[in-house]
This record gives sequence, structure tokens and C-alpha cells, in this order.
Amino acid sequence: MKLITHLISLLTIVFAVVAHADDQSPAQLRKQLDAMNTLQGSFVQTLFSKEGKKQDEQKGTFVMQRPGKFFWKTETPAPQLLVSNQKTIWLYDPDLQTVNERPFSDDLKKTPVLLLSEDVDKLRKNFTINRTQADKAEKFSITPKVTEGLFQELLLVFVDNQLTEFSIRDSLGQLSHFALSNVKRNQAVDENLFNFVAPAGADIIKNQ
Repeated sequence: MKLITHLISLLTIVFAVVAHADDQSPAQLRKQLDAMNTLQGSFVQTLFSKEGKKQDEQKGTFVMQRPGKFFWKTETPAPQLLVSNQKTIWLYDPDLQTVNERPFSDDLKKTPVLLLSEDVDKLRKNFTINRTQADKAEKFSITPKVTEGLFQELLLVFVDNQLTEFSIRDSLGQLSHFALSNVKRNQAVDENLFNFVAPAGADIIKNQ
């Protein structure tokens, strides 16, 4: 559940940047994100404690589309499905036959996953962005101006202009790392993926 919580946090934020940040960093980040209308592939999601100890790991596939739509399917160790159509977010657990449904509210937009789908112009109010580059890798470190938020730092890594990994360190110091593979950018995706229909017999729990 911690991994799912961190994932929802990461798949839903309005970003911005403080005035003293490197002017080129938000511009370069915007360039990378604007070139990425859809993204799909496989992931390995790993949760580490504050001390760096591995606590959990999940694997699966994903499809994202700007703005605000995602299909995140965990296959191992236990199947789960996280879906958003930018109006509603569904979390389906096939083992428990439960569907947690919640509105895609402004509160969710204040927490970090919609990075890949939000208007990056909003990066210029609340966050500091630092960009580093080595060989073919381009890294963006994003830290909030308000330290009481839900995360301490978000790190995005692009290799040859392709997003290959990202990580988020939460307010408790835990780190969720996402390694991406078989990534395809800007290919057509099935819009039906983002409109979840609960299976017959599933228990639907609505959270407002």
C-alpha cells in the first residue's frame, strides 16, 4: 500500500519553481515533458526505508497520456490496477475484488504523479529545479519551496531524451524508485484504458 500511495503522489502534482533557480533548468524540463504526449512501457517500483533498506518491490506495465490520464498495472508480487481519466481515480484489487474510487480533485493535484501530464509553466511558483548532465544522461532534481509538503525531492532521469527512471523521497525520508524499460513515446494508445469499468461482483468503495 505504501508503494501505491507514493505512486498516486507521483502521478498527480502541479509543479513550479522559485525565482533563484537556474533559468535554464525549468526550460529544459519543459522541453523534455512537452515532447512526451504519451508514454508506455514496463516498470520496476522499489521502496527503500530512510536508512536505505529495501522494503518492497513491484513490477508491471504502464500507459500515460497528458494531461492526467494513466493506466498503471502491477503484475507481481500481487496484481493491482491504478487508472485515471483525469476525473476519477480507481484502484482495483482483483484478489480482494475491491475497487477504491475517488475524484481526481484539486487536493490530488497538489501531490506529485501528474508531473508527466500537468502544465509545466506552473513549475515557476513553488519548486526549485536543478539540472545536471553527464554523457547521455540528463537529470532534474525538483524540491518544494514549502518543506512541509508530501515529498522532499523528486528526481527525473532522461537518457537520449527518453525518461528511463524517476524517484521520489517522501516527508519521512522513504524513497520510491521507478526503473522504466521498453519505453515507447508518443505512440497511439487505447483511450478505453483510462475509463475503468468495475468487474461484476466487485465491491466498490467511494472516497470523497
